Amino acid sequence: MRLSSLLCLTLVVGGTMSGGLSAARCRTTAAQPVLEKVVLVSRHGIRSPTQPVERLREETGRDWAAWPVPPGQLTDHGRADLALMGGFLARHYQAAGLLPTAGCPRKEEVVVWGDSADDRTRQSGEIMARALAGGCPTISRSLPAGRHDPMFNAVAAGAATLNRAEIMRELSVVRQHDAEGAATVRQALSTLQAVIAPDGCASGGPCLTAASGVDWTHGAPRLSAGLALAATSAENLLLEYLQGMPDDAIAWGRRDVPALLDDIMPAHAHASDMLRRLPAIAYPRGRVLASAILDSLGGKPVALPDGTVIGGDARVVMFAGHDTTLDMLATIFGLDWYFADQPDRTAPDTTLGFELWRRPDGAPVIKAVIFHQSLAELRNALPLENAGRGMDLRIASCARQVECPLATLEKEVRAGIAAHPPA
Repeated sequence: MRLSSLLCLTLVVGGTMSGGLSAARCRTTAAQPVLEKVVLVSRHGIRSPTQPVERLREETGRDWAAWPVPPGQLTDHGRADLALMGGFLARHYQAAGLLPTAGCPRKEEVVVWGDSADDRTRQSGEIMARALAGGCPTISRSLPAGRHDPMFNAVAAGAATLNRAEIMRELSVVRQHDAEGAATVRQALSTLQAVIAPDGCASGGPCLTAASGVDWTHGAPRLSAGLALAATSAENLLLEYLQGMPDDAIAWGRRDVPALLDDIMPAHAHASDMLRRLPAIAYPRGRVLASAILDSLGGKPVALPDGTVIGGDARVVMFAGHDTTLDMLATIFGLDWYFADQPDRTAPDTTLGFELWRRPDGAPVIKAVIFHQSLAELRNALPLENAGRGMDLRIASCARQVECPLATLEKEVRAGIAAHPPA
């Protein structure tokens, strides 16, 4: 008999249950797999555009809506939405047996680490920590404010460098496949041009439909020409809608904003595919976090950048990061996803989960799952229902199966990391 079965038998006979081993988990029969741990990676809540509205006006020739917070900061609406996602995740993993349904989890069972580079990620980590612990005292830790954390971007932190020649080779392949010529991307660029600057290309103004290029600046590639402005503009219009701004204040009075967002967000996704999800960029940037996820799932201690350690007893581990964090992990772990009710696959609060399940024969398997909120839920701060919220993802290294043996996943991911050395 396995240890967990013995513990369940002892606890049931004795009439007591511990916070670490819940009744829900003990109800699992020997013929079913058991969920033992989850590592979550979330994007921060709704923020204002990272550029001042004056800069946006210079780039687009348009007056953009004012925000209640400085550039790149979480809004109160964003905090409320993120707390709803955190509360849902807590209820979801309580029902799954990872978190106690009553009382507080032990401090070593819930670990939250936030990116120190921005206020929005540190604050998001704090919100998630409170929610996952059911309001109990739980600290979200991070490096000192403003420091580059190798967990979230090993390149910015100086723990890895980008290989320019490899990146340009991969970009050349992407461009040969003419991804930008896809109908949805062409439509996105054309729609954005019509919304922002209908005569821009002919008059010397913003030309979002111009052929995109890539410049190498400060040791990294940067999109130039129309696509870069189109991707940023599409995301900023999305953020205005999610923030709950009045309809007539979004997209300069355009009607049916949700339909507009469906049309224009492929420009943002395409820009992410070109750079954020390019393997030659994703692996160097994400090598530290990907290794930490594998070690945690394998029951190994994980040293955090501040010197503290995530121990083997951790049952729920969360890294509070950015959309770029989700994009790089999607590439490294061979994942992809789309939502029918949300045009941004890495929208605010979107949370990627790596669940460790133990089969009846003792074999550990990994399931990847994604949680998100719809446009309406984010805009109106609607409560999240429990049923059917998480979407299982297929993992490329396991023939696109939902379940992937831990050993197989670890072998494939570490091979990818080794193929993209840090320097």
